[in-house]
Amino acid sequence: KQWYQRRVAITAGEKECGKSPGFVHIIRGDPNSDGAKKIEKYLDYENFRHVCCKWHFKLTKAMVFCFDSKDYSQIRNGLTVLNKILPEFPVVLNLAQALEKRILKVKEEEKTVRPDLYALAMGYSAQLNSRRNTFIAEEKFHHVEKKSTENSASRNSSPARKDKRADSVKRRDETDSEKKRRRDDDLKKEGERKSAEKKVKQDVSPKTKANGVRERDSETDENRSKIRKK
Repeated sequence: KQWYQRRVAITAGEKECGKSPGFVHIIRGDPNSDGAKKIEKYLDYENFRHVCCKWHFKLTKAMVFCFDSKDYSQIRNGLTVLNKILPEFPVVLNLAQALEKRILKVKEEEKTVRPDLYALAMGYSAQLNSRRNTFIAEEKFHHVEKKSTENSASRNSSPARKDKRADSVKRRDETDSEKKRRRDDDLKKEGERKSAEKKVKQDVSPKTKANGVRERDSETDENRSKIRKK
């Protein structure tokens, strides 16, 4: 916290931490070989703030994992750790809200099941709420690069992108028209097939009726001739 709040401790703090081995960012060359070229780059203040934010995020993720595990020891240890580091953590607003949401869930689930965890969660929740006015947005905790809307608009309005979009629309329209043409052809063929079947039925039915009448007439004539012979 001391180093985070004091920029001079990182930038010009050779006496404090600025040139400490833990702040070495890049080492090129073999430091053990004689005459090897050694280039060291130390962590600057803004990168140190990024690292701090990453630490806070990973710590929040670990605590959330403990609370979601439903394990007694993990929940109890998580609450104990959070109570110990409460003066320094959480600082970022969205991380504090994530912890607050999980603590509320622990209180609801453990109220009648494990009262000791419920009591720990209640105590931490009360202290967390008392520090609500100290939370800051992530943009204030470290530098967050925002995507430029102008750059995105210029990329979208570039001639190459316009041509590509027009080609995509054209291909899509051609695909849709081809599908429609196929569907119309299928419907046309189906209609022709049904009309042909209907026509065949109409042509066959009178012939069948006439043949049936002739057969019945021939049978009647045969029966009459038999009766006369008798």
